[in-house]
Amino acid sequence: MALDDPTIRDGDSGFVGFASRLNPLTLPPGMLQESINMRLDRGVAQTRKGAKRLADDINTGQDPLTLSFNLGSDVAVSSITASGLTNPATVTVNTTAAHGFTSGAQINIRGASDAAFNGDFTITVSDADTFTYSTSSAPATTTPTGTVIANNGPEVRNTYTGGVFGAGTFASQNYDNGQEYIVICGSSSAFLWRDGASPVTKSYPSSPDETIEATDTVSTLQAFDRFYIFREADQSVTGWGKKNLNSATTVSGTVATVTSNSHGYTAGMRVRLEGGASAAFDGHEYEVKSTNLTTNTFEIDVPSGTANDTATTGRTVRRVKPPIYWDGGSGGFVRAAAGVPAGQPATYKTMRSVPWASYINNRVILPDGRDQVLISDVLDADTYDPFWQSFRAGAGGDDYIVAVHPWVDSTFLVFCRKSIWIGTIGQFPSTDGTAFSIDTVVSKLELLTNEIGCSARNTIVTAGNFVFFLSDAGVYRLDARLDLKLRGDTRPLSDPVADLFETIDQAKVHRAFAIWHANRYLIALPTTAGVDDTNDLVVAWNALTDSWEYKDQYGIGVDQLLVGTYADQRRTFNVRRTGKLWLLDENSNGVDDNPTAGIAGTNVTARIKTRRYDFKDLASKRFLRSVTNAVIPDGGTIVTKVNIIDPDKTDQQIGSITNSSGSSEDYHLKAPIRFKAHAAELVYETTAGRPELRSAAIEAAPKSLPATLTRNES
Repeated sequence: MALDDPTIRDGDSGFVGFASRLNPLTLPPGMLQESINMRLDRGVAQTRKGAKRLADDINTGQDPLTLSFNLGSDVAVSSITASGLTNPATVTVNTTAAHGFTSGAQINIRGASDAAFNGDFTITVSDADTFTYSTSSAPATTTPTGTVIANNGPEVRNTYTGGVFGAGTFASQNYDNGQEYIVICGSSSAFLWRDGASPVTKSYPSSPDETIEATDTVSTLQAFDRFYIFREADQSVTGWGKKNLNSATTVSGTVATVTSNSHGYTAGMRVRLEGGASAAFDGHEYEVKSTNLTTNTFEIDVPSGTANDTATTGRTVRRVKPPIYWDGGSGGFVRAAAGVPAGQPATYKTMRSVPWASYINNRVILPDGRDQVLISDVLDADTYDPFWQSFRAGAGGDDYIVAVHPWVDSTFLVFCRKSIWIGTIGQFPSTDGTAFSIDTVVSKLELLTNEIGCSARNTIVTAGNFVFFLSDAGVYRLDARLDLKLRGDTRPLSDPVADLFETIDQAKVHRAFAIWHANRYLIALPTTAGVDDTNDLVVAWNALTDSWEYKDQYGIGVDQLLVGTYADQRRTFNVRRTGKLWLLDENSNGVDDNPTAGIAGTNVTARIKTRRYDFKDLASKRFLRSVTNAVIPDGGTIVTKVNIIDPDKTDQQIGSITNSSGSSEDYHLKAPIRFKAHAAELVYETTAGRPELRSAAIEAAPKSLPATLTRNES
C-alpha cells in the first residue's frame, strides 16, 4: 500500500522589509516582494494609520479643480437679452425650468452667437427661472441666436492665484516663546499653524512683485531669526524675461537712468541689471523709482560716486522677485535689501532673487548662475563679497548646481546635476572677535565624483554620518570614514527596489521631496502613473533593519513632507499645493480623511506579497494550503491570494475573512490552495481596518519518489 506524500512547510515568522527588483527565489526569510501601505514593526505587518486633515480654517485662495469632480447639469435657456450695446451690459436670462442657482454663484454661459454673452459670470438671481449678469465686453446685439446653455459646473481658469507654494517650520525667541510653527506659504500671505493654536496670517508686502504664482520656483529657509521665502520667476513667462538696454546708463548724483525700450516696468518693481562695464550695473538688483518713469526709461538709486555705464553690448535687465522675510515681530513680511550694501564697494552684493538658499555655519549661501555660489558674511544675510566669498563648480562645463548642503566642520557639499563637489571655508576671527574673515589659502572646492549627481534638491537629507539624495540612478548614500573623506558607492541604496525608481517622471523629478524621521529615510516621488504634478508614491528605507520597509500610496497626493511637533511629539506632515495640511499616520481606524470637510474618508487598502516558495526543489509539487497568524480588529478584513508559477496563475483568491465579533480577535487562518506548480507566492490584502499579519506559511506535498528517467530514455 502506497504511503501518502509527506507534507512540507515553508514560511516567514515575521517581516522586515521588501525588495521588489530582486529575484523572489533568492530573498531571505522575512523579506517581502511587496509592502504597500504597510508598517513592518518588530516583524509584524500592519496596515498604516490614516492621514488626518488639519488647518481647515486656513484660506489659501482659490480652490483648484482637482480630480475627481462632477460637472454641473446643463440648464436650457429660453431667452437671453442684453440691456444695450454697452460695456458692461446687463444680461437677463430666462431658463425653461427652475435653474436652482443662487446669487453670487459662478455660472458658465455657452452657445450664444455673440461671444460677449459666453463665458463664466457671477450671477444675481431674480426668481426661480431668471437671473442676470454683466458682460465683460460690449455685445454686438441685444438678442443673440443659438442654443444657449447655462451650467454651474466647476470654473476652469487660465490662471490660478490660490494654493500653497512652499512650507517650512519656524521657531524663534522673537515669537511665542520659541514655539514651533508650520509656515504655509500661500500666494499673497503666509499662515502660521501649530497644534492647539489659532492660525496666524502674515501678509506679503503690497507691491508689484510679491504675489507667488504657480510658475515660480519657491523655497523657504530660517536663518538669523528670520523666515525667508525665495521666489524665482519663470523667465519664459511674459514680463519676466531679459530685455536689452538700448543706450548708456547715466548717473546723476545717486540716481541712474536706465534705457530699455518698452520695458513695461512700474514703480516698486525690482529689476536685475547684468553685463554692465561698471560693477554697480553687473548683477545687482534695484527697485524702480516712481520719478521720471517713462515707456522707455526708468530710474534707480545707486551709491554716490557710481560712474556712467557706457558699455554698448551685452547689457540686459529683467524683472525679478526679491526674497521676502518675516522676523517674528508683529508685522508681516518685508523685502530683502536691494542695491549695493551700505558702506561697501560695488563689488559687494545684497541678497539676490534666487530659487533656494542654504544656511551653513552662520552664513547664507545662494546660487549665482549655473555653476557659482555666493556666500554671505558671518551673521549677515545681506552682504556678499563675490570676489573672496564665492566658488565655481565645473566652470564653463555642461553641469549646473542643484543644491549646497552642510557637512562637517567648515565644509559643505555642492550637489550638481551630474557631479558632487566638497567645499571648504577657512575662516578666522578678528582680534576682538567681532568679525570673521575668509582665509583664501585654505578655502577650496574639490571634485568628489562626476559619476553621479543630484536630480532633486529637496531629497538631500543628513542622518548621522550619512547624506542621502536622489540621483538619476536612484537613491545614494554618502558616508564619512575615519579620515572624514566622502566616498560614494557605485551601487545605489535603492538597488533592491530599483523598479520603483524607474517609474519616476523625469519631467517632474524636481518635485521629489525627502525627510529623515523615526530612523527612516522617507522620499516622495512623482511617477508616470500620477495624474497631476504631485508626488504619488512615498518609499521608506529603515535604518534599523537596513532595508526598504514600505511604499505608501496616497489618494490625497503628497507635495512637501515636513517634520514638526504635534501633541508634543515629532510627527510627519504633508503640505499640499492645494492648500491642505495633513498629519500622516494618525487615524487609528485606518481611514484617510477626505480633503473636503464633512465628506467621509477612504479606507486605507494595504498589500504584502511574500517571497517565492519552492522548497529548494525545482520539481513540481502539490500546494495544499496557506497558514497565517493574524490579529483582525472589529470590522477588519483580510483577503488571501496565491500566485503560482509554472503553470502561472496570478492573484487567485483562496480565502477572505471579516471580523464582525465586536472586538479585536486573534486568528489562525488556513486557506486551501489545491494547485500543482513549481513555486508559489502568498498575497495578503487588507480592505478595512488595520489588521496585523504576524507570520505566513505555505504547505505542499512533493512527490514521494522523484522521477529518475529523462525524456529520451525508454
